[in-house]
Amino acid sequence: MGLLAVLLWAFAAVGFCGCATLFLPGLIHVCLGVQDLKKKYGAEWALVTGGSSGIGKAIVEFCCRQGINVIIVAVPEKMLDETTEEMRQKYPEVSVIKVGVDLSRPDFMRSVEKETRGKEIRLLFCNAGFMLSGFFCDMPFGKTRANSAVNVNCHLELTHEYVNRMRSLSGAKKGAVLFTSSPAWMLPSPTAAMYAGTKAFVTHFGLSLACELKSEGIDVCVAHPSPVQSRFYDNAGDGAEVNFFKSTAKGPEVLVGCMFACVGRLVLCNQGYFPKVMGFLHKILDFSCLTEITANVAHTSGTFIQAKKEALKMK
Repeated sequence: MGLLAVLLWAFAAVGFCGCATLFLPGLIHVCLGVQDLKKKYGAEWALVTGGSSGIGKAIVEFCCRQGINVIIVAVPEKMLDETTEEMRQKYPEVSVIKVGVDLSRPDFMRSVEKETRGKEIRLLFCNAGFMLSGFFCDMPFGKTRANSAVNVNCHLELTHEYVNRMRSLSGAKKGAVLFTSSPAWMLPSPTAAMYAGTKAFVTHFGLSLACELKSEGIDVCVAHPSPVQSRFYDNAGDGAEVNFFKSTAKGPEVLVGCMFACVGRLVLCNQGYFPKVMGFLHKILDFSCLTEITANVAHTSGTFIQAKKEALKMK
């Protein structure tokens, strides 16, 4: 066997291993199914941010269905009131508490701590987040600062507070933290720089935190969803890429079922096609190469052109 043949076999073996390790973990949540988190963690209470609609509302319902009391932390608006009342009507055997608060404000924890005082929070769902569409430098900095606060800062504060509470609890399994992140960070994202940047942080923070806490009996799970039918797209613009994602979106219960199946079994929960496509793309092209390609062709995309037009109108 010649040197060339050996090299080809070596590349094939590396490629096979890369693809296998990308797709095989997904069999865990497909084959093993949704777990009872009340039983697994002895959970009486869960705290869910962004729990009034979309993915967050589905998380609240999954918890209620399993007999877990829930504290919903969300923007103080009619939708929060409606979701809280709906869950109370459907699941009268559990307590559903609403905390209407703006997570971008530095004092939001006062309201949350008031409602969680004396309660064992064994499940923390860091789900709140939103996307600003447009060019970073054209947005008022107040908006981007609020975006960073909701997507990242509030969850740092919540995680620090409630993980330390979990550490003082008894039991082999003390609790779990679940982050709703996004595979959007796996490609440079012009016109969504804040979203991609904050989700890159959430993913790497969550994965690193999992390694710190696993031996203490606290599980961390980071969810990478495929497109989900939710209010997420309300401020995402109307480009071809966004419309494609809307057309392939599944109901939020699909993602949440995957999260409930993965936590404690997998740290990274890659749900659906999109994170797997991104992962496969990374097997073919290095991230640095993808960045160079994107930097040189981004200005030709419909979303980029539309964002340019919108930016010019604002000036």
